[in-house]
Amino acid sequence: MARSPAAGHTGGHSYAFGLGYLLLCFNALGWGLNFPILKLGLANSPPMLFTCMRMALGTVAMFIIAAALGVLRLPRRADLPVLLSVGVLQNMAFITLVTLGVQYLPAGRAAILAYTTPIWVVPAAALFLGERFTLPRAIGVGLGLAGLLTVFNPLSIDWSNHEVFIGGGLIMLGTILWTAGLIHVRRHHWQGDVLSLIPWQLLTSVLALLPLALLVEDPGQIDWQPNFVWMLVFSGAIASGICVAAQVAAIRSLPAVSLSLSSASVPAVGMLSAAWFLHEVPTRSDLTGFALIALGILVVGLADRRQVLRNRRAAPEDASPAS
Repeated sequence: MARSPAAGHTGGHSYAFGLGYLLLCFNALGWGLNFPILKLGLANSPPMLFTCMRMALGTVAMFIIAAALGVLRLPRRADLPVLLSVGVLQNMAFITLVTLGVQYLPAGRAAILAYTTPIWVVPAAALFLGERFTLPRAIGVGLGLAGLLTVFNPLSIDWSNHEVFIGGGLIMLGTILWTAGLIHVRRHHWQGDVLSLIPWQLLTSVLALLPLALLVEDPGQIDWQPNFVWMLVFSGAIASGICVAAQVAAIRSLPAVSLSLSSASVPAVGMLSAAWFLHEVPTRSDLTGFALIALGILVVGLADRRQVLRNRRAAPEDASPAS
């Protein structure tokens, strides 16, 4: 990838900050706006069929992008297990469960819950990958849990409204499955280029979900209004396609702490756009919970950055010949 003129140098790695932050802003807008668009689109389509259609459009977009960049190749056999787990857990299950959850929750609150995933990776990585559960990471997880409890404040929840618990439970289950997929990704030794595998991962998710969607939902219930088509195109080609490619490029362009900030910016855009398009008014619990979760994500990102820098400083010493 070509570096922008704003590229910097940190810890032996050259970062393209100008390009990277531009990509993160694009993603924050694309993924944040997608939450109210999902809410609006579900008025015209059953949720699982909507998910199938948006992922199919995302698949087409990613095949075009990979082909245009010259990285489109058949996946190698060694990458097939992680291709399947990402396709089923991180794409099909996570996106479907979030879409189902959006039916029952305000779009802004759904965005907050969906982007708690960086918090749950920390204890999962400590448990399954042997990564250190340091004090800063523990503080970040604690802040995230406090934010989650604030969003679901027992004193402010209408306990007779079961939709709150159904929607929140579906989205939180999606974040758990997404985390499980990420743990598999971290343990996997990639043989092919990550970008070249994304179209196949999306295709896997479509093929896995389509039979189930057709089994439980009726395509005749889709109301093909012009506005719905535009919502579907945005949610599919942009949010499920172009934004995914942009995120891969951002990962290669920026340090981990910047990506952690991105995870906090998406729900912020989600809340603002939901207020604008759907006239949702976030509650005090939503705002406080979001602030705690965003701070927790930032603390985890800073801890990860410090760990990376320590590893890089230690690497030359480990590689030096014995005297």
